Amino acid sequence: MLAILSPAKTLLEEKSAVRTTAPRFEHETHELLEILREQSPENLAKLMGISEELAEKNYQRFQRFSTAKAYPALYLFRGDVYRGLDADTLSPDEILYLKKHLRILSGLYGLLRPLDRIKPYRLEMGTRLLNGRGKNLYAFWGDEIQKQLEKEASDGILINLASQEYSKVIHRDTTALTVYDVDFRELREGEFKMISFFAKHARGEMARFMAANKVRTVEELKHFNLSGYQFHKGLSQEHKLVFTR
Repeated sequence: MLAILSPAKTLLEEKSAVRTTAPRFEHETHELLEILREQSPENLAKLMGISEELAEKNYQRFQRFSTAKAYPALYLFRGDVYRGLDADTLSPDEILYLKKHLRILSGLYGLLRPLDRIKPYRLEMGTRLLNGRGKNLYAFWGDEIQKQLEKEASDGILINLASQEYSKVIHRDTTALTVYDVDFRELREGEFKMISFFAKHARGEMARFMAANKVRTVEELKHFNLSGYQFHKGLSQEHKLVFTR
């Protein structure tokens, strides 16, 4: 069983003592960097839909990438999802579980293991970056990420805790994986609704729950109960797990 998460735009560049691993798609990352280094700050602002200040920051990141410090992915990413996961308080056994069972999707790195060493960057999977393989990053990565996930998921089960933007790299009509989507919903005015902030936090909490309980089956995953969530059998489907509170 593997679970996938999206990366985060919020980063914490803090030294870590953990032993890191090398990302699997370093050649592809280098290819993308060659394209990104040619972009002006103005082009990056338009391409990424970000402010001039952020565009300048990321322009400098790409220009100085080769000499930048690297950090383990699980500790560099700090967004709502990663606040839910709270990597700083995980035990060594929990980290070991995540090394085997958690993967992070990335526009620049493709697919990351938790302790893969990466450098600060911003490049969302939905970016329409023209490249030698097509007009966007979905074309660039093609089925490479999917094939790697198929290789690493020994039982063929994939728990999708990523956003739609990122999980689109899994082609449901061709993959050999059995993909389970996970929804988190809040009771509001008599209806269960998905609220983005809470859903993101819960995705990270579910990854943490998996590590704490050494989850290996979908049935075990249904016992997720952090922050008051419970499995809702009535709203769930064969390959869609819905948790409510």
